[in-house]
Amino acid sequence: MLKAPRLQGQFRTDDRARAAYAEGAGIFRIIPAAVAVPANMSDLQRLVRWASDSGTPLVARGAGSAMGGGNVGEGVIVDLTALGPARLEVDAANRKAWVTAGITAGALDAAARPHGLRFPPMPSSGRWATLGGMAATNAAGASAVRVGSVRYWIDAIEWVGADGELRQWSRGDTAALPSRWAGVRRQIDAAEEVIRTRFPRVRKNSSGYAVDAVLESGDLLDLLIGSEGTLGLITGLQYRLAPLPGATAGVRMALRSLDDLADVVAALRPLRPSALEMLDRTFLELVAQEGGRVPNLIRSADAILLVEFERATDAAARGAVGDAVRAVSAWTSEVQTAITPNDSAELWEIRHAASPILARLPETHRSMQVIEDGAVPISRLADYVRLVRRVTDAHGTGAVIFGHAGDGNIHVNLMVDTTKTDWENRVTSVLTEVSAGTAALGGTLSGEHGDGRLRAHALESVFGSAVVELFREIKAAFDPMGILNPGIKLPGGGVPIARLKVGAAAASIPEDIALALRDIERTGGYARARLELAT
Repeated sequence: MLKAPRLQGQFRTDDRARAAYAEGAGIFRIIPAAVAVPANMSDLQRLVRWASDSGTPLVARGAGSAMGGGNVGEGVIVDLTALGPARLEVDAANRKAWVTAGITAGALDAAARPHGLRFPPMPSSGRWATLGGMAATNAAGASAVRVGSVRYWIDAIEWVGADGELRQWSRGDTAALPSRWAGVRRQIDAAEEVIRTRFPRVRKNSSGYAVDAVLESGDLLDLLIGSEGTLGLITGLQYRLAPLPGATAGVRMALRSLDDLADVVAALRPLRPSALEMLDRTFLELVAQEGGRVPNLIRSADAILLVEFERATDAAARGAVGDAVRAVSAWTSEVQTAITPNDSAELWEIRHAASPILARLPETHRSMQVIEDGAVPISRLADYVRLVRRVTDAHGTGAVIFGHAGDGNIHVNLMVDTTKTDWENRVTSVLTEVSAGTAALGGTLSGEHGDGRLRAHALESVFGSAVVELFREIKAAFDPMGILNPGIKLPGGGVPIARLKVGAAAASIPEDIALALRDIERTGGYARARLELAT
């Protein structure tokens, strides 16, 4: 039994509290040693120092909606959603906002809109995704094709290091760094050639430590973004905001052949779309099978694209739609335009239909996020989708394929029959083969969700041994005791199809908590405080 540190917030080691934090949005169920919910900064610093003195691992966590498994573990879960005092301050004149880590993206966006501003990298999970968690994974949304990931919108980070000290780093800050971190910067500069050679040439990357971004910006701040709580615990951020668009319009396009996908995306990108999403035929088939409405014009399509444009005026937005239709006419069989808000809602209805359907699948045919975030060069998009189809077909698992075509970032949900005795081996084979194939295509294993414990084992196949060794040295410089999210972000074990939330080997937790966690997964209820489940 762990001896609890003295906190004003909660520190619980009872079975029910530990069970309530055993799962996140991904595939894992790992019962932690304890759960800490620090009430304020002093609590958090005291907790980190206690962990350092005792050698106890800490697993930082926001809403728990990340899919890679970086939000679960055997150490002490640190729930940062209640860290106070909460702060959400919009500086409209300078188009910036300062927020505490537990504030959601949706709350920031809502606070900005009365000022004619918005939070540009808004994800579809914005109503529950915390801004600290988004920074920790370098998250993005459908609009990343135009605005990029959160990295490009962060100006400053407040964080607690493994030594328990609270610091604030701002972009362009020229203050002298402590020697151990100045050494990290020199190591990154010395490895410039191998970094530029080995880093995937993709538009989005949340895999590994962002040493390539540090080379470009000169700021070690960029190492913290996307580090998944392994270098420090993010407690506050300064985000930049952007003006609201004057008008939007969109178009839905049916592609005759997936082979044309790269050409179509290449033709559309110069038109500056604000979203460019792809749904392949498996997605359409799922919607149709479950009784969803699939427009006749796309029933025979190999894939469809949903494209949105933001412009200053309605006329300019409609003009962009017309330009898009003409640009891809050689490859599309049908198009449907949307120039009013009602039209747009109908256009995107099919994109939003699959998640509820996937969540309603029976326990014996689970949707699993295993190869769910690969990103490849846009020229290899069709090759990647064919890779996924070929491997999943070979191992008898279904796959629903969709994602951010404009960024080359594709999401895949495996459809796994858990009544088959060898289903875990099938899933392991799919993960191994698709990961290797992604690397061979010049891609990255995570475009926006982070490595977690799901992808860490395969980082060397993407970055090579020299860059992975640099990652290890960075981790050691920031966290010499190895207490911050061990097992996350760096290779260290075998293929991680183990300690799952489904199957005969799943850890036993109280039935009512298991049902409540499943309900959160089905309904997107990640904003719910997990300790409520343990009462």
